Amino acid sequence: MGRPTRLIILIIALLLVFPAGAQGFLNKLSGEYDTIYIESYLDHLTTRVYASIKTAEISLRDQSIKNDLIYHPNNALILGVGVNYGILGLNIGFNFPFINNDDDQYGETSYLDLQTHIYFRPIILDIYLQSYKGYYLTKPNDWITNWPSTDTFPTRPDISSISIGFNGHYIFNHKKFSYRAPFLQNEWQKKSAGSFLVGGSMFYVDTQADSSLIPRGDTSFFEGTHFHQARIANVGVSAGYAQTFVVKQHFFLTLSLLGGLSGGGSWIYTDEEGEPDRSGFTLAGNISGRVAIGYNSKRFFTGISYLWVFVRNQSPIPQTWLGYDTGMFRFNVVYRFRLKKDLRILTRPGKSKKSVDG
Repeated sequence: MGRPTRLIILIIALLLVFPAGAQGFLNKLSGEYDTIYIESYLDHLTTRVYASIKTAEISLRDQSIKNDLIYHPNNALILGVGVNYGILGLNIGFNFPFINNDDDQYGETSYLDLQTHIYFRPIILDIYLQSYKGYYLTKPNDWITNWPSTDTFPTRPDISSISIGFNGHYIFNHKKFSYRAPFLQNEWQKKSAGSFLVGGSMFYVDTQADSSLIPRGDTSFFEGTHFHQARIANVGVSAGYAQTFVVKQHFFLTLSLLGGLSGGGSWIYTDEEGEPDRSGFTLAGNISGRVAIGYNSKRFFTGISYLWVFVRNQSPIPQTWLGYDTGMFRFNVVYRFRLKKDLRILTRPGKSKKSVDG
């Protein structure tokens, strides 16, 4: 039995042995909300079918010559099913070969992409653990003379990346604004509302290859320095705003943007004789966002959402930047219903707060 399985069993056992304490804890996570603006379905079974695409892009930017080098993985379309009940949720996705059959064009990518997006009433947490191997060059004509075709791209099966990230933000207007409605689908935002957010983030990214990440023929990009490995790490504060626009109670558009400056470090490891490795403390920046649009009601939900994070660190070479972008697109069709008997330990929805606000 692996460590994750033992941890899950331990959590369930604690909930069963200490129901009063567990219910109080879950109640705090759910939080108080305004029923004029939000309707909660934590005591419903939220079922979904979905289509999803995840990505993790590597970029190098030379500001002095206004040029970018971008590597992109061959993204797979995942089809799956999922369920939420109370504060717990589970999604299971499948990669069907007859859908993702473009390896001849973009090369083959293997990956492990674990993302957890936790939506408590007053705070949201985003946790990333990603490992990708196999990329392709997105703009071959900028780097390879007389590239023969626009239907295929130069592939780099040797490039791999590992990233670990964390975002955490406090929602000031959490009694009227719901992230759960568009992104977990176990609530219904019935009236337009928004909120300022403040928090922080941490990211670490390690990219490496068997040979230089920069094509050998180039002598100006990154001052002609060729390196086979780059690392960035940063930590900082960020703030922003989120807003859900609701039309006729059911149709919605959610927009959320957060950003801030960070401090961190950058490292590049060269593969040339006599060329030293470089490192240094650098200025960094992170931008994260969420967009969702769709239809929501008591029973049904359908919508499209996109979550993304942009990470940028100055490299040890002047006027150059190392970047990592990750995102997740998802299309959901959802149906909610009550069970004949509630699992009270898992639900305990937060207290509602009725309001006479307009």
